[in-house]
Amino acid sequence: MCIMALIWLFSRQIPMAVLPFAVYSVFHVATYVRSNLLPTIQPPPAGAQPGTKSSSGLSDAIGKFVKEYYDGSMTLVAILEIALWFRVFGSALLFQKGSWILIVVYTVFFRARYAQSTFVQGAITQLTARIDAQLANQSTPPGCSPGLGHLQEHHQAGG
Repeated sequence: MCIMALIWLFSRQIPMAVLPFAVYSVFHVATYVRSNLLPTIQPPPAGAQPGTKSSSGLSDAIGKFVKEYYDGSMTLVAILEIALWFRVFGSALLFQKGSWILIVVYTVFFRARYAQSTFVQGAITQLTARIDAQLANQSTPPGCSPGLGHLQEHHQAGG
């Protein structure tokens, strides 16, 4: 993730690229505050044994927030990363400056994310299901089905 941040820093600016980092940052800051800052600001009571965790209301609220919204937020990040790939791909199709290098680097990054993240895998599965539903729709032009079917076979083959 750090390497992609550097690439986005030195490449042409795409505001959409900031959104996944913003979501990650919310959870990193919340977790850091809960695990490092709050114990420093609100030390355990004087009678507490060393090594035992005492929780405050704020710590519990942060923990509840992280637990409740983490999965949904990571799914949102996965969808944003997919949308960003299509955005970069569109730039490459229009031959914008530096876009071909960016699409290669981002594709490598995205393949690594797909291999490591169940959220990205789930988002791809959901996207594939939506495409299948559109192809099964009677109003889809007959010429679209073979082309999208070929892309889906290519994806399933791992290419």
